[in-house]
Amino acid sequence: MSEAPLPSFEHLPVPPALARLRRFPMDGALLLFERDSGMNALCEGPETAHLRQRAPRALQFGITNRCNLACTFCSRDLEAKSAWTADEAFRVLAGLAEAGVLEVAFGGGEPWVFPRFEELVCRLYDETPLAVSFTTNGLALTARRLAALRGRYGQCRLSLYEDNDWRRKVEELADAGARFGVNYLVTPERLASLETVVLELVSRGCRDVLLLSYNGVDRALHLSPVQAGELARKVELLGRALAGRCQLKLDVCWGERMERVPRLFRRTDCGAGRDYLVLTSDRKVMPCSFHHVAIPVGDTADVMAVWRERRAELGSASRLPGCARVAGYGLETDAGGTP
Repeated sequence: MSEAPLPSFEHLPVPPALARLRRFPMDGALLLFERDSGMNALCEGPETAHLRQRAPRALQFGITNRCNLACTFCSRDLEAKSAWTADEAFRVLAGLAEAGVLEVAFGGGEPWVFPRFEELVCRLYDETPLAVSFTTNGLALTARRLAALRGRYGQCRLSLYEDNDWRRKVEELADAGARFGVNYLVTPERLASLETVVLELVSRGCRDVLLLSYNGVDRALHLSPVQAGELARKVELLGRALAGRCQLKLDVCWGERMERVPRLFRRTDCGAGRDYLVLTSDRKVMPCSFHHVAIPVGDTADVMAVWRERRAELGSASRLPGCARVAGYGLETDAGGTP
């Protein structure tokens, strides 16, 4: 007698309270996702052992290479073209949603200088199941634009720079009831004042802070092993102090340097090229925005073919110092632990 076929991920039983969430099969597990809140629930057991991932979980979309700031540490290729229209971007993203992708996170450049960006976000939310988020420096994000997107995006992430009047923008976002968080690049210079900055953000209404690591050739912007250990201690203490008031997060590029921090997925790899892809302004797929691999694509089918067939390239380490896939993160140190 032949065995009964295993149920597909669409038909696996889940707790009733989670039944409305979107389903995403992983290797041996089922991820449940709610696009408005960003809530994730991981189901794992004998019932999910046969499941296999069929698409990247998220797409980071550098929809334009134009920007209204000129940050010295920016990783984007300044010579790259901006080749997308709003309609072309929608078609590709709608196709990726059908393939199983859960989220699109817009960046750039600055997405708010992209023509019809507001319209694109609203259309994606109304016509696809995608969670739509965007990272912005805030300079072009007006109260009118924010109001037009109300209820149609997962999260606005505000990048904190010395020259973008972030204090005023954080208060504006908080007063508007926006779903937002702050991205803060941690450098040796900024490490000493980390607690002060985070506590000020909380006092101004921020409830989500993502601490970014630097990836690039400027060794002065990388933390030494000693400084990384100091950051881990600061994060642990701040996490306890702010419990229930603010979520303190770390980007995947910190890797095992932040081993004390709880994680949703029990993995050592960052997931670049597998869990998420980057789609660039000049129509190329990259494992992450700091990577040297860039594969030209034209449409949804091309993107999915790259994800399925170019695993070795997508799973390789970046050549830039700071990559979590390289022993020592590509940072040669002296005896004192200084890059």
